[in-house]
Amino acid sequence: MENTSNKFIARQAIFDKNKNTYAYELLYRNSLDNFYSCETPEKATSQVILQNHIFGDLFNLCSQKKAFINFDEKSLLAKLPLMLDKNTVVLELLESINVTPDIIETVSALYNKGYTLALDDYNFLPKWQPLFPYISIIKVDIEDISFEQIVTLKNSQFVLDKNIKIVVERIETHQQFEKLSQIGIDYFQGYFFHKPEINAGHYVKPIKINLLQLFAEVHQPCLDFDSLAEIISQDVSLVSGVLRLVNLQTEKNRVEITSIKQAVTFLGADKIKQFIAIIAMSNLSSDCTYELLTESLVRGKMMEYISFSPAFIKIRDVAFITGVMSHIGAILNYPLEKIIMELPLAEEIKTALVKERGVLFEALEIVKHYECSETQHETGSIMAKHDISEDILLMNYQDSLKWCLATCP
Repeated sequence: MENTSNKFIARQAIFDKNKNTYAYELLYRNSLDNFYSCETPEKATSQVILQNHIFGDLFNLCSQKKAFINFDEKSLLAKLPLMLDKNTVVLELLESINVTPDIIETVSALYNKGYTLALDDYNFLPKWQPLFPYISIIKVDIEDISFEQIVTLKNSQFVLDKNIKIVVERIETHQQFEKLSQIGIDYFQGYFFHKPEINAGHYVKPIKINLLQLFAEVHQPCLDFDSLAEIISQDVSLVSGVLRLVNLQTEKNRVEITSIKQAVTFLGADKIKQFIAIIAMSNLSSDCTYELLTESLVRGKMMEYISFSPAFIKIRDVAFITGVMSHIGAILNYPLEKIIMELPLAEEIKTALVKERGVLFEALEIVKHYECSETQHETGSIMAKHDISEDILLMNYQDSLKWCLATCP
């Protein structure tokens, strides 16, 4: 099973010459201690994307400004930037990147797709020249680069020809800001303006066995969307993540999702592979078991079973996903209504989970019958209305538990 855990992210504002916020750089954190601590850059990058984009709200985190996100070599080659909206992010290429033919090809492809690319901690080394045609922003650290070098960079022909913007980091005094402003520096970042502020929240960790199965599945010559949907259906965090991805892909023309297979098929092979790569790199998986998460999957399976009853045949396509998502508020420690209304779920699912009415809601109430004895009287009347016997429900419940134990060891 998956478990919930804390997520941490720091953001530091980037200002223009009028001290208006232009963007925020997102900085990986693993606690409330405000400093970077991570084993590998690809883990930091993938966790920032996973926690704050796929399982979070990147746009609102950055107050509807652009988000600067660091990308290392592995993350670029895994095409993780393609998970992000080109209109809301700036891809910072870390100084540790080896400028290989593969990297040049990847950066060129991102540029042609409309992404904004920045060089982070530019150090004037010749290795960066092949990337200049694709760069829109160069960041320099005032503690590593002299003022004279910054002046030279600002007046460089390639900077002037391409109208490349310069961001100077680590500004700590008003004098530094004034001096840089006078030579026409475009953007400024540092403690003088804004110390990184930490945001904390919750996310759900995927379980390792599901990740291993997915990893094997996405590397098959031909993707089997039925198998992918089956694996994802066993993991509440993966279900939530896939639905969020659908939402992010359809900001203008929303689609209504009624099943996991529909969501997976809609995203397609490339997006699913990128999703799995991000989770694998982030190393967020866990083997911990929690009753609440088990209950969510049992609910989903029971909903599927009782949808074969004549009274509920019309909800068969949406039964499983409704049961699984019915616990997402408690799992994420966040209001259910806010989560559900933001996801691309079919209207009948939202009506059942948020407005608590309709046949789908009544089916869910019946399924919850075995979770709390206090509701037996109320559910009894609903069961009688739809001709669902205690014996059938007990058999469905036992079969659901067996399925959960068999598929989620």
